[in-house]
Amino acid sequence: MEKKKSLEYIKTPNPAVINLQQGKIPPQALELEEAVLGAMLIDKKGVDEVIDILQPDAFYKTSHQLIFEAIYQLFQDSQPIDLLTVSSELRKKGKLEAVGGEFYLVQLSQRVASSAHIEFHARIILQKFIQRSLIKISNEIIESAYKESTDVFDLLDEAESKLYDVTQGNIKKSSETAQNLVLEAKKKMKKFQSVTDLVGSVLVLKN
Repeated sequence: MEKKKSLEYIKTPNPAVINLQQGKIPPQALELEEAVLGAMLIDKKGVDEVIDILQPDAFYKTSHQLIFEAIYQLFQDSQPIDLLTVSSELRKKGKLEAVGGEFYLVQLSQRVASSAHIEFHARIILQKFIQRSLIKISNEIIESAYKESTDVFDLLDEAESKLYDVTQGNIKKSSETAQNLVLEAKKKMKKFQSVTDLVGSVLVLKN
């Protein structure tokens, strides 16, 4: 799983460069992050629904990233996922206290009663992550564009590469899934049309 670097404050000697992050809180949805993690702790169905949608860096809060990493590792190892196993996994990695201890995990589990709407919430979290990533990329491009030593074509390639990276993972997967569904539908339509033509030919011969 690829990890993207966290947002960095851009420092530049040129006062003309506008720092898009200055004085603004990065896009985030902390309540939904808590709800999603809480649902994953109490309902296996919730894990199955969002494990392929999110990645650790999609979460804004560092403690939430660590908790998701623990859940993902348990999922990869085909281990049960609940308060005890997640707590144990975090303790094994020496990160339990960093997330707020067992007490915080219990608090998360009490945020929700079920995993209802968890996929919808997860996609909002992903949207906020994409927004933060685009802000970071935009700031980096702005800073580089003001440098006289910058090769404009190299900058264009760099910008394209970074934007391409944002589209990878779940976004790309969703796109491919949609495309596959369209292709599958076309195949079925062609097959149905072939059967229809065959039946029509048989009827013509009978008549």
